[in-house]
Amino acid sequence: MKINDLYSTITAVVIKQLEDGVPPWVKPWKDDRLHGVGMIPTNLVTGRLYSGGNILLLWMAAHIHGYSNLQFCTYQQVNSIGAQVRKGERAQHVIFTKHVMRDGEEEGQQRGQTIVKSYAVFNLSQLDKVPESYLVPQQPEPEEPEKLTPKVILARGSGVPVQHGGNTACYIPSRDEVQMPRPSAFVDDDAYWQTLMHELTHATAHEKRCGRKLGRRFGDEQYAFEELVAELGSAFLCARLGMPAGYRSASYLDNWLKVLKSDTRAIFTAASYAGQGADFLWNQAFPKVEEKQLEAAE
Repeated sequence: MKINDLYSTITAVVIKQLEDGVPPWVKPWKDDRLHGVGMIPTNLVTGRLYSGGNILLLWMAAHIHGYSNLQFCTYQQVNSIGAQVRKGERAQHVIFTKHVMRDGEEEGQQRGQTIVKSYAVFNLSQLDKVPESYLVPQQPEPEEPEKLTPKVILARGSGVPVQHGGNTACYIPSRDEVQMPRPSAFVDDDAYWQTLMHELTHATAHEKRCGRKLGRRFGDEQYAFEELVAELGSAFLCARLGMPAGYRSASYLDNWLKVLKSDTRAIFTAASYAGQGADFLWNQAFPKVEEKQLEAAE
C-alpha cells in the first residue's frame, strides 16, 4: 500500500471514531487466551514491541477485525517458523521509518533523509501451524523492587517532580513539574493513573527530555496537537502497565478533528511524539528491561 494512501485511510477511520465520540486509543486490551503477552502489539517471532503510530494502527486493526491477541509478523516471518497464512486472510499495513545520510550536491556534503514505507503483517489469529514455542508470553515483565508496583516505579523513576493538592491536573513548564489532585479526589484508581500518565507525557516536551513545542492557549492548533500527543502517550503507558486507557480531554474533540482534517499525517506525527515520550519515561524507570524490548518489530 502506498504510504500516502495509508495515511489517508487511517486518518479517515480516526476522524469517524472521534466524530462518534469514541477515540480508537481508549480500547487497548489484554489477550484472554495468552496470558502475559501484554497490551502493546508485539512481533510474534522476535517478541519486540511495535512503537509509535504502529501501536495505534494495530490496536485499530485488532478492534475492527476482532482479533483476540496483539501478536503480528510479516509473511516472510510466517514462512521462517513453518506457519501458514490461512486462505483468504488479508494483511494489515504498518509503517517503517528509517533516517539515513545521503551525499549532497557538493563534494563532501551530507544531508539527512527520512525513508518512510509501509509493509504488510498478519495477526496470529490469521495463521495456521504456528509452532507451540511461539504461543507463549514473549514480552519481559519489569523487574520491580519489593512492595512497589510498576505504576509507582514509573512515577517515581520518571524524573518529573509530582506535587499533590488542589483540584487541577496539569504540567507547569516554568517549574518543570506536574500538579495533581490527591488520589482520593478521583473517581477510581485507574482515573488517577491515567491522568498522571497524561501529565507526565506533557512533561516530556521539556527541552531536557524530548523537546517538543507546546501551544500557548486553549484552542490553538499546537495546544490541541499537544493534547493529542498526551492522550496517546497516556494510552501507550497505561497499556504497558496493563491498565485500560482513559479519555480525559473531550473538550478538545473539535480541535483534534480540525487538526486531523487539515493534515492526514497529523495522527501519525502525534503518535510518534507520544511514543518517544512514553519510551523516555519507561526507559528512565526501567532501563534494564527497555534495552530488550523497545525497537519496533519489522
